[in-house]
Amino acid sequence: MKKIYLLSFIFCCFFATTMGNALNRSNDADEIDLLGDLVFPKQKSLIKPIEAFITGQYIEVNLYANLGTIAIFIYDETGGIVYQQSVITSSEQQVIINISSFDSGEYEIEFVNSQNQYLSGVFEI
Repeated sequence: MKKIYLLSFIFCCFFATTMGNALNRSNDADEIDLLGDLVFPKQKSLIKPIEAFITGQYIEVNLYANLGTIAIFIYDETGGIVYQQSVITSSEQQVIINISSFDSGEYEIEFVNSQNQYLSGVFEI
């Protein structure tokens, strides 16, 4: 019975955090659809470990799991890297990327862990 209460508590905490992030996000935020094979360590999950949103001149990245160190890359239409950053997911829960200096066009954002698992998505400015 304690396991059920514990699992319920964990689910409620996660749900409250997710809903809080969604409520704090402005109405003009567009989610970047991320696809790939980056998952929680040692388990498959339907919960996305990372979500990314375009909010005005920023990309808001929400990290929901300890995935170790991940690299964030943004590529322009020619495949050139226009942004890169390493993030330690055990200490970061959100990363804000300023894209105000980016030219109009299509970009790809990619998140890669140390096992070369990745999530990536395309967005347009």
